Amino acid sequence: MKKVLNRIFPPQFKTYWGKHKNSGNYDETLKFITESFINSKSYKFVSNQWHLLNINDFKSLKNNGLSKYGSEISTHYFTFLDYHDEHIKNLYKNLDSQKQVNIDVNIFKKHNNLNYKTSVTYNILCLLLFENLKLSKYFRCLKDLDDKTYCGFDHPYVEIDGYKISTDKIISLLDFEKINDFYDLSEKDKILEIGAGSGRLCECILSITSDINYTICDIPPSIYIAYERMKLRFPQKKIKLLIDLDNLNDLLNEIKKNDISFIFPHQIEIMKEKFFDLGIAVDCFHEMDKKTLDYYFNNLSNNTNNFYFSIWKKTKNWGSGSFFKKTENLDFERGDYKIPNNWKKTFEKELEFPSNQISIGYKIDKKW
Repeated sequence: MKKVLNRIFPPQFKTYWGKHKNSGNYDETLKFITESFINSKSYKFVSNQWHLLNINDFKSLKNNGLSKYGSEISTHYFTFLDYHDEHIKNLYKNLDSQKQVNIDVNIFKKHNNLNYKTSVTYNILCLLLFENLKLSKYFRCLKDLDDKTYCGFDHPYVEIDGYKISTDKIISLLDFEKINDFYDLSEKDKILEIGAGSGRLCECILSITSDINYTICDIPPSIYIAYERMKLRFPQKKIKLLIDLDNLNDLLNEIKKNDISFIFPHQIEIMKEKFFDLGIAVDCFHEMDKKTLDYYFNNLSNNTNNFYFSIWKKTKNWGSGSFFKKTENLDFERGDYKIPNNWKKTFEKELEFPSNQISIGYKIDKKW
């Protein structure tokens, strides 16, 4: 009954925050980010689905800070604890010709807060991903990804051939490969990432191609988690929250001065010039309602020259839509993503995992 009521009358994060902001272990940075967000135009971009997920995530942060991120929050980003045939078909297809795999792995490792079945299911996925990454030229970059961020904070991982492997770690490298196939990442590039979640992809890119100017656009608690993660991983870099800037010149000057910057969604519309070389949105567009998608597509036409995103081919975004139609269907082939006319598709490929997601890359011409 509670789930039914939540779908009909979705809880609002603002209400939860008003009741709980002065309790628990919320640190001052998280409080500042959250208060700024709720009082900004960006609050309207939160889908009903994410209102509920954010409430659950803030409950974990209240009780544990970031110490339990990996076991209590990461499943809302890209940590899969269950999957179906359609999700792993490409992982199997890529390994079909291999008769035997010789590996050193504790496939039966039991993880904190996971039962035995879920632990083994997760470990097998890590193994499948690891073997697929070995087929990529970016397997050599596995050593560049830091265990304290990809496998810390109580995040489930399994040791394979001497590497600590989490799904986030391997999938980030597979994402990096596809992005690089679409757009050749190089030093001095300026990147804008929408919906970075925990910051796993940002960390991966900057661990391999270090001298890139990177801007993350997101909402709390994701933006807080990624901010703290980047400070831990790259203590030598200039990292700054720019969420309180509403002037174009001030915003762009600050982004230029810093290595990693953090902004809210409403600040995208301030940027009316082609500042970024590449925009990225991995595994987030399919969680937005259509009005928010239109907002991003129209504004990104103004401020980036290339754009890459990955989405489910078909999905249902529950809690979005009107009162009488509580779920929006998103089907890329049917045209539910209103790609602007000045976006020219130059790249498309299925992901290894989930295999029913696709990655698409566009060259963006001048605004029509």
